[in-house]
Amino acid sequence: MLATIINQAVDIFRGTFLTGDWTGLAIAFGSVLVASLLMRRGAQIGSMTLLALVLFAVGGYLRGYFRWQPEGVSEGGRAVSQLERSWGAFMSLSAGSLLAYFVAFMVLIFVLFGVRSVVKRG
Repeated sequence: MLATIINQAVDIFRGTFLTGDWTGLAIAFGSVLVASLLMRRGAQIGSMTLLALVLFAVGGYLRGYFRWQPEGVSEGGRAVSQLERSWGAFMSLSAGSLLAYFVAFMVLIFVLFGVRSVVKRG
């Protein structure tokens, strides 16, 4: 079971951070960077990881919302349809995938926080 979780975390990490999708990569790294900069103590890693995941979800929603749409689609209709698609994608994730996202984001936040702490101490 632990090997399965680790494999899912590695797959999520590769799929999120190592693909050629530059917009998704900017959203992911931006959310990780914001969370690591807001983190003051190592004990806040859990709450900052949740913050990064929420920022990642909001960024993904806004990315889909501002994507090109055909003529005749209203702003409200576009917002609702994007919200329904985003909610459907979230609900289709398994618990293992959610845990893998949490672990992948946590590792990156921890690394950035460690680098920031080392640089800050001089």
